[in-house]
Amino acid sequence: MSPSKSLLIGAIGLLASVEASTIPNSRSNQHKSGYTSSLIATQFGMVFDAPVTIGNQSFQLLVDTGSSDTYVMQDGFTCIDSTENMVIPQDECLYSNKTYHKSRSHRHVPGEMFGIEYGAGIASGEMAYEDVSLNGLSVKGQKVAIANVSTPMGDKGVNSGLLGLAYPALSSAHPANHTNNETYWYDRMAYDPVLFTMQQNGLIDPYFSLALARTPQNASRGFGGYLTLGGLPPVKHSSKFSSVPVKILDSIPKNITSGLHARAYWASTVSSVSYGPSSGGKLKTNSTSFKFFLDSGNYIQYLPSAIANPINDLFDPPAKYVEGYEGFVVDCSAKTPKFGLTLGNQTFFHNGRDLIYQTDDGTCISNIAPSESVPLLKQLDINILGVPFLKNVVAVFDFGENEMRFAKRLESNMTTSGSSGSSGSATPTPSFSSGTKSIQKISWIETVLASAVFAAGTMVF
Repeated sequence: MSPSKSLLIGAIGLLASVEASTIPNSRSNQHKSGYTSSLIATQFGMVFDAPVTIGNQSFQLLVDTGSSDTYVMQDGFTCIDSTENMVIPQDECLYSNKTYHKSRSHRHVPGEMFGIEYGAGIASGEMAYEDVSLNGLSVKGQKVAIANVSTPMGDKGVNSGLLGLAYPALSSAHPANHTNNETYWYDRMAYDPVLFTMQQNGLIDPYFSLALARTPQNASRGFGGYLTLGGLPPVKHSSKFSSVPVKILDSIPKNITSGLHARAYWASTVSSVSYGPSSGGKLKTNSTSFKFFLDSGNYIQYLPSAIANPINDLFDPPAKYVEGYEGFVVDCSAKTPKFGLTLGNQTFFHNGRDLIYQTDDGTCISNIAPSESVPLLKQLDINILGVPFLKNVVAVFDFGENEMRFAKRLESNMTTSGSSGSSGSATPTPSFSSGTKSIQKISWIETVLASAVFAAGTMVF
């Protein structure tokens, strides 16, 4: 989101931080202030939901920078299991009981249908034009998805769908005759998501920003931070922003991105990583750069094993690798290592509290996993930064300049305080069976990429 006010410079140059008041580039903002909504954190700080109105009906939708569609579950939707497409009770999909019913402003999009597949499951239904309001701004006739089928992707009754914030090339409209839910990554018909429409209508500058809040380790729900359109969120942060260009990931097959060689994910490059023990000891720096995309819908950060493995060894006691999950279990009270990512001209260190995730059964896992553990991430040379990173920065996503900007957050006001609404979605909590402590691995893109890359005769680069 675009910053809103002038850069504040202290009379004696001592201001190292500002609160929602810095323009982190030279572009002026014609909108005097940003439009901000409070988020709800669910699933123990893993899922973040924003209030969105569709057809004059209010919902909580999962905030996702890793996909582009806005979808909401409709009245009477069908819940199916994720393995055999068998119908199961609707409440097992874990969505809110607030679902969409057709309004007077609803118009069906002829010749199109909605279908999307995440690592966590699928959703499908109709494409429709509807009136959408977000952060006090309204768009009439916005193209959205009304889902009538889904696998379990809710967050235990809070959200009713998802708010996609990535580029149009990732949108998931299809020709109306595309009914095979195993091929939703093909035949995509790109369209402008809601924020792009708002910018085209002159409602916002082409920015949005996120500041995710940190919930207590054992709190299943709480204040989740802020999403701001056309400005910066009301949190304390450094006045110094670091910028990185949004890159086209050439390794992603074109049938993932609507057949376009275009920006799709919020992707860029980490230039180096610094890490070391929690106290004492010299920091090590790995200066091998790597590509990543930034995904607010992913609570695990998938990094190269040359980085992820030694960092997990530095937990005290060390995190333990779990076969089958290809990730690490850790003591909930473990001392966490120092860990920082260099993007642009700054290194952003993580608060240790953001390196451990406690599941709803009390088991804790490391939020850093080797990307090589996901075969397609390894093959396509992709890494993921997610929720842990976003809890430590103010992140500006600029689709006008095609860049991301980051400022270090200060610790004074972004833990449990703040107002919130209610709801979340689409990234289920990993479950640990009582006998084996096995972990269900969640990767938003694993299933999609695997099918797209390996489907015979359909791979297009």
